[in-house]
Amino acid sequence: MLALLPGPRTWAVALLGCISIIPVLVGPIITGVLVDFGGFTDRSAGITAGFGAIGSVSIALICALTMHHLRLRRLAMAGIAVAALGNVGAALLYTQHELFYLLRGVNAFAAGACYAAVMSSFAREQHSERCYGLFMMLQFGLAAVALYALPTYLPEMNATQMYLGFAVCNLLGLALATALPDSAALAEGVSIRGSEWRLILALPALAGLLALCAFEASNVSTDAYIERIAVFAGLSDAEIGTSLGIASLMGVPGAFAILWLSDRFGHARPVLAGITVGAVSLYFTLHAESFTSFLMWTSIHSVTWAFTLPYIQSLLADMDPGGAVVTAGGLASGAGGGLGPTAAALTVSNEDYSGVLWVGLATYLVAAACILFVGSRLQAASE
Repeated sequence: MLALLPGPRTWAVALLGCISIIPVLVGPIITGVLVDFGGFTDRSAGITAGFGAIGSVSIALICALTMHHLRLRRLAMAGIAVAALGNVGAALLYTQHELFYLLRGVNAFAAGACYAAVMSSFAREQHSERCYGLFMMLQFGLAAVALYALPTYLPEMNATQMYLGFAVCNLLGLALATALPDSAALAEGVSIRGSEWRLILALPALAGLLALCAFEASNVSTDAYIERIAVFAGLSDAEIGTSLGIASLMGVPGAFAILWLSDRFGHARPVLAGITVGAVSLYFTLHAESFTSFLMWTSIHSVTWAFTLPYIQSLLADMDPGGAVVTAGGLASGAGGGLGPTAAALTVSNEDYSGVLWVGLATYLVAAACILFVGSRLQAASE
């Protein structure tokens, strides 16, 4: 079992990546603290995530277009240091909403630079899918622990304490950043097949990015309404909480399976298998009529999400070991995360959530078609 695990350096980089996306991992906690102890309304607290998304998308675009020339260790250290300062500022100035929103955008921009460095460094590895799998496993595991432990053991945590805690985590990330390569991809001799622009705009890369966008649109749209679907199915609050908590934890073995499977079947076929199982689980989740069936199908859906996404990221890395294409995946993922729930919202009416199913299945179909195309092009290029 231990032989399946990557080395200490990969663990350090994956943990650094988790630190860079703390607001994503504990988003519900942040909203709760801001509303309960920070004087925010539900709406004003939600706007915080919007400014974070702007910062994340902006840095993803900048890094994607310059990734071959960036020294990853320096990029991550600079980003995580500025993110720490942004969190300190947020801790002290959260009552001044306009300035607070600006600081959250700066924080996301800086942390996004660190995240880009992590994703790009994994693209250089021979078995990138195992690196992305470990990263996903830590995301699901740490998020589940935090979402349970923080409300349980720190129920009175206020906004100042929360953001100072985030800043401390950022500072710990400075030590982890030393595990990143110090040289840029061009200087290190990584196989570069063209400029960042040329690689990102190549047809297989665009198809891969569209696949990632559609895949995330499907999953995030379902995730946005999963609690309401459970209520409509007649589950109690306790049953809903138990189901969603267990389903989140099931992402850990889903991602761990990648460490065992690795690239035995390539990268495209596991994605197609994951999408197929995900579509089946999505259908039965929205037709569940009992706690047992809802728990089973939401858990399977969580497993497929955690299993499939790292393989899509590895496909993007296959197109450019220098990391530009997989870094551009941050844009695609963010777009999918916004478009999916929006499309689903347009179909929901009078407690009828069937539209969520059709949005999810349609975007899964788009993702599968794109992966078939990408897989065939990469296979043809290798022959």
